[in-house]
Amino acid sequence: MNSENGALVEFYTEAVQNNFKSAQEGRPIYEDHVFVRIQTPGDTRTTINRKATDQDKARFPKSWAAFEQGLEEVTEGTPLAQWPAVSTSQVKELQHVHVRTVEQLAALSDASIQKMGPGYQRLRSDAQNWLKAAAGDAASTEVMRENEQLREQNALLTEQVEALKAKVEAMEKDKPRRGRPPKSEDA
Repeated sequence: MNSENGALVEFYTEAVQNNFKSAQEGRPIYEDHVFVRIQTPGDTRTTINRKATDQDKARFPKSWAAFEQGLEEVTEGTPLAQWPAVSTSQVKELQHVHVRTVEQLAALSDASIQKMGPGYQRLRSDAQNWLKAAAGDAASTEVMRENEQLREQNALLTEQVEALKAKVEAMEKDKPRRGRPPKSEDA
């Protein structure tokens, strides 16, 4: 299932018996039909499972495109199993209610969290805070990268200035002096 527009969405093909053709042929005749399964993360009781309509295809374009291309739908985000703040049993419980990523957990509604029981309100809050911190880390990583580039540029410019100074000093030494020659100590 793919997370899209706040819902878990899956398009799939199901063989459906065509009763009219089956009666004509005297044997079961099946046809492939495209179905859609739509579920709210955190809510196992409300699942829409029906033949897909053009409205479904327009409402969930990423999931539809993945289905058409025969790709396995991939949920975007950080898998819960990779997040250190959640236990293995919590990962299993959350997977049961179709919550597979930290982002999905952070976006759960209050009603879904209340159904899940004690502890999940705090876990959702931890997920939200972790995502905010991660976004801040990404921004600070970019600043650090820019600072490193500026340090490299500064070092290069410093090298160039030192080389130019050395050339100027060499030119000054080689340049003939004008005016009276310096007094020698012999005189």
